[in-house]
This record gives sequence, C-alpha cells and structure tokens, in this order.
Amino acid sequence: MKILMLVNWKVEYCNKAPKGKQPPDYYVQGKPYWFYRYFEGDTEVDVADVHTFPWLEHFEKEMLRFYVIQTLRILLRLNRYDLIVSHGMQSGVVLSFIRRFWKTRAKHVVFDIGAFNSAAEDGAALKLMQFASKSLDGVIYHTESQAEYYRKCFPWIVGKSRYIPFGTDTDFFAWMPERGTGETEGTYILCVGYAKRDWDTLTEAFERICADHDVTLRFVGKPDYVSGNPKVECLGFMPVDELIEQIRGALFGVVPLEDFNYSFGQMTLLQQMALGKAVIAADVPSMRGYVRDGETALLYPPKDSSKLAAQLERLLDDKALRDRMGKQAAESVRETYNERNMAAQAEDFFRRIV
Repeated sequence: MKILMLVNWKVEYCNKAPKGKQPPDYYVQGKPYWFYRYFEGDTEVDVADVHTFPWLEHFEKEMLRFYVIQTLRILLRLNRYDLIVSHGMQSGVVLSFIRRFWKTRAKHVVFDIGAFNSAAEDGAALKLMQFASKSLDGVIYHTESQAEYYRKCFPWIVGKSRYIPFGTDTDFFAWMPERGTGETEGTYILCVGYAKRDWDTLTEAFERICADHDVTLRFVGKPDYVSGNPKVECLGFMPVDELIEQIRGALFGVVPLEDFNYSFGQMTLLQQMALGKAVIAADVPSMRGYVRDGETALLYPPKDSSKLAAQLERLLDDKALRDRMGKQAAESVRETYNERNMAAQAEDFFRRIV
C-alpha cells in the first residue's frame, strides 16, 4: 500500500532522526513516518507538509484557514498512490473539492480533527464542506460524539467513518516510575496549549486559591496572555524536549477547554498522562472519552471557575492522590491511548478502503 500523507504543519525532511523533535515533526527518507512505523503490512509513505513562502503560510493558516499550495504541489503525482491521507480538513478540503470533478485512482481519507470547520451547522463554510466531503472515501475521528454531528450535517459519510481513539507516543513521552512522581515536582501548575483554551476560567479559579498555597500557574504556548497576577507565568513555544521537562516538573496539569463537540486538546492531555502527571480537564466530549473521572484525571464543568478551583485545591492538598492518579493515567495511555493501538485500527481501516 502506497500512501501520501498531507499534514497541516511543517515537517523537517532529513537523513536521520533529529534530537528534540517528536516523530510527527520530521520525515527521514526511507523510514516509516510517524505512526506508520507500527503498520504490519507492506506500506510506503510519503509526506507533504504546508511549507511555502512565509507570507503565504500566514495567509493560508490565519485568513484562508485551509491549504491550497500544499494540494497544488501534489496534484500531478496523485495517481502514484493507493491512498491520500489528510490530517485535518485544512489539508483535505481543496483535494476533496477537486475530486468532485476529477476522479483519481488514489482513494482519499481525512483525519477529521476539527469536525469539518469547528462543527459549524450553517453558513457558507458548511456548504463548502458538505459539497467537498461527498468525494471522500473515508473519515477517521477521535471524539465519539462527532458521529451525531455527521448524522445531522454529513449523513453521506456516516457509513464511511470510524471512531479511532487518538494515541500518543509512549516511547517519546515516557513515564519513568523508577524516578518517583514526587521527586520531580516543582511548585507550579501547568497549562499547555496555544488555542481554544479557556485561560480566563483557569486564571479565575487559580486566583480563588493561590493566596493559601505557595504555587504559581504556568502557561506554555500563550506568551501574550495578560492576567495581572504576579503568580501567573506566561511562556511561549518551546522545543518538545523542554516541554517534557516542564511537564515532569509540574505539580499537575490542567486542560481548560471551551465546550465544543469535536476533537481538541487530546494530544496535550495524553502527553501529560503518559508522563505520569495527574491532570484536571474540562468535562467536554474530547476529554470525557479518554479519562475515568477520579481515577485517571479530574473533570470539572466547563466555564465553572468555582468547581475548577475546588479540583485545584483537591490535588494541591493531596500528594498521594496526585501520585496515584499520575500512575493510573500513565498505565491507561500505555494500555489503550497509544500510537500502536491507533496505528493498528488505522491500518485496518485503510486496507478496507483500498
């Protein structure tokens, strides 16, 4: 099976694996890319990323919200492949639209990360997605409740779609139980993410409890957030190896999301769980399906700063709970929410299509 994967980020093309980068962010010529290294059958994978001129990259990402140049670059070699896999509709909508008029030998599957334009239920964007999606041969989604959205707005893809839980790399994000959770704890609570985080509710919850605790709140990926509280630290993007140390050094993590019905935040959640950290997360569909409340994470109602503050205090006051929950979280990822399991289900889905 020969696959071309369209990813909605920039990839480093290299001759050997670079230090400090996780597998989705680089492609070594002649080596299996990302989760495809777990495929059991004979598979060859090429990768096309979104790089172009800097000003055009910004326009496509921030203004257009989908990638045109990426698709144009690969059009003439589409029929060399059995399958085109788009990671996100941003990298899939242009090709899907073209395939409404030009049939290709290659089949087309989309990892529907954002539920076809953030689960919009009306407007021009929805109509564009509906038209384009009719050419798709398959859809993979990571949040179970998206199926209801498909039945409502995209009924023709229901029979072509499959729920496959997202999985993280448990070798790269490796839990080290021999080091002991408590040995690496700092004095900060960590929130990682650059988009769709409810920073205001988390800050409000933190301000309810911070006077009684010698602790800071650290945002990674949101350097421009302004809270006015000196105990709130805002850091920018950092290399993934530095991020891992930030996670290992935290008391625990928080994933504060808005209430939406599509996949978001799962990568951040699972990376922290894989590293053996207790996590508090908003009780939204993209989180709910990946944790057992009170066992592998703590949930709180989205937008409820009072309930979130109570969960913050619960973990701050109970080191044994932090340790136990972190251990159970790491075991859950190693057993279920890992790349190997995701790859096995994706391979089965792909081979049924081609």
